[in-house]
Amino acid sequence: MRTRARLNPYERSIVDALVGHFGYRADAARQLVVQYIDIVRKLGGYDHQLVQAERLVQAIHAGYTPEAWLARIQTVEKAAAKDPGIPHLERTAYASNR
Repeated sequence: MRTRARLNPYERSIVDALVGHFGYRADAARQLVVQYIDIVRKLGGYDHQLVQAERLVQAIHAGYTPEAWLARIQTVEKAAAKDPGIPHLERTAYASNR
């Protein structure tokens, strides 16, 4: 875990959502985002900050550590990389693009 992370505007908005919607104190909200910073950055800034904040709260309540979450993401990514697709559809798509 990093002791001091520089939060970008999106990450700071997650802190604000934790404070405004989930009752966290500012320092505790920042600490939570820093604790899960690798997850937040891995997931990217595609979802609304309130959705990200809710995910962090759910992870804390479920006892889901950042390490376990990252391990799960890696497992899913490895499985997706091995997925051959749907062969008969893959051949059709290739043939129609020629």
